[in-house]
Amino acid sequence: MKNTLKKWIISLSAAVLLAVGMISPAAAYTANPFTDVSPTAWYYADVMNAVNRGLVNGKTGSTFCPDEYLTYAETVKLAACMNQLWWTGTITLAPASVSPWYQPYVDYAWMTGIIAEDRDWGANASRGGFMAIFASALPADALTAINAIPDGSIPDVSIYDPNGAAIYALYRAGIVQGSDEAHACYPYHYIRRSEVAAILTRMMDASARLYFTTAQAEPEPAPEPEVPKYWIVVDFYDREDLSVYTEATTLGMILGNRGITLADDEIPSVDLWNDWLAADMTITVDKYFYTTEDVRKTVPRTAEEIGIDTIPRGEINMLEEGRDGESILHYTVIYKNGMEWERWLDWEEVLTAMVPERYEIGVGGTFVGGDGVTYSYSWKKICKATYYNLVGPTYSGNYTTTRTVATNLDYIPIGTRMYIKNDRYDFGYRVSEDTGHLDPWQVDIWMMDDDPNAPLMSIEGVVRDMEVYFLD
Repeated sequence: MKNTLKKWIISLSAAVLLAVGMISPAAAYTANPFTDVSPTAWYYADVMNAVNRGLVNGKTGSTFCPDEYLTYAETVKLAACMNQLWWTGTITLAPASVSPWYQPYVDYAWMTGIIAEDRDWGANASRGGFMAIFASALPADALTAINAIPDGSIPDVSIYDPNGAAIYALYRAGIVQGSDEAHACYPYHYIRRSEVAAILTRMMDASARLYFTTAQAEPEPAPEPEVPKYWIVVDFYDREDLSVYTEATTLGMILGNRGITLADDEIPSVDLWNDWLAADMTITVDKYFYTTEDVRKTVPRTAEEIGIDTIPRGEINMLEEGRDGESILHYTVIYKNGMEWERWLDWEEVLTAMVPERYEIGVGGTFVGGDGVTYSYSWKKICKATYYNLVGPTYSGNYTTTRTVATNLDYIPIGTRMYIKNDRYDFGYRVSEDTGHLDPWQVDIWMMDDDPNAPLMSIEGVVRDMEVYFLD
């Protein structure tokens, strides 16, 4: 049996009150009793209408709690009661006396096809889940489409989404219209009591349903644009230039229409077929000539300088003379319009390999003596060291002192300043002031008889080989 919508509106209040957890029948109000429902709120009229019709009630006598969420248990209870009332004109469903209280409503919803899947009944209902249950609570002819809502026109819902068909049915029936100007559904947000009041009002009162569309208006056809034309100049290197006044085209079309074929060595500045000419422009057609060229090249020898401190500063000891090399460079050369435009080296043929010149050069150095003084030296040499102890005038006319050294003057001239030491002994700063029958690089160090180093000088290999630093 199908009841009229009017009878359904009059009889439904008890079912709705049960569904949303109210404890007493709703009463008609001449003034807003709720401190949390502002007259400026978008849902004000829907809440007052639903309350005055007996569809919902406040949480208390003075609060409606419009932002509280509805659970799936409350949703399925409301849907089951609406369905039973629609078909029988009365409500016999009641909550179970044992937990869970909502089981009779779930069983009824399964039996009547209101639901086709189980849910977490204690959880808050999402907007999409709520709409899926509500769209199945009434027969299709109670949700006649009044709006043009093409498939895919709800921005965040596809008709193929799990709840998509139900959401589109409620949009088309004017029960819901989305939450923003684009009519987005936000299907995964929880549904609030204020939104439930609005949906109940529109389901129960056909005059309260919403008229809108998400269909896009067909744009008016644009007027046919005027086809622009352009001056295209083709500047050839060695043939007569070409000027044409034409619509947008390609160089290939321009030349083809005039029976002009480019030679293999003629290269245009644009692609013949892929560059669309849509502006006044000049195109050049250049001639390119490819050839090879061989260039003989001398490869100057390089120099490897090795700094050492065993020859005087600035003196050079040649290790290897070196020689220049010779190669032939094989190039590919491109001529553009008779002028060389580009070349690159293909390979280098080595005729004679270059040999680098290598030499040692004296660089000197510095060191800190045993007396704490920093000395600068031109070079150093390992010399045979001996000692003598004769007291008196030296070859230079000076008297012997602790700085006197006798040398072979052909190798170490009078006045040569030096520092004599090795890793174990340090004879310090000395000056060549004396000579005698000495070997070429011998240094005969003057010292007093009581010098502790004197006895050592007669022991072969102890202090005889000394490093002699020739000072600047």
